[in-house]
Amino acid sequence: TKGFSTESCRSMVNLMDKDGNGKLGLVEFNILWNRIRNYLSIFRKFDLDKSGSISAYELRLALEAAGYRLNKRLHELLITRYAEPDLALDFDSFVCCLVRLETMF
Repeated sequence: TKGFSTESCRSMVNLMDKDGNGKLGLVEFNILWNRIRNYLSIFRKFDLDKSGSISAYELRLALEAAGYRLNKRLHELLITRYAEPDLALDFDSFVCCLVRLETMF
């Protein structure tokens, strides 16, 4: 991947920063690292053409594998928010999407 955007990093820190100090301690970082590894595994599994991005259809399958069964409208909103104009998501966008879902649920 090309790395994480500033937005992704902020989202991940906000999700994992349990004590609210704006930083991740060793335990918090370890939990985050394991989640990122899990996200990458899911992403690679559903990047069927190995292009480095997943389509809207592949996203639905990947989200279900991550434990999120979403209705059509919510799936469309996530595509609108996180996908590129060609309706594909790179790994950075996929992580942002999952972090947002984790925060909501």
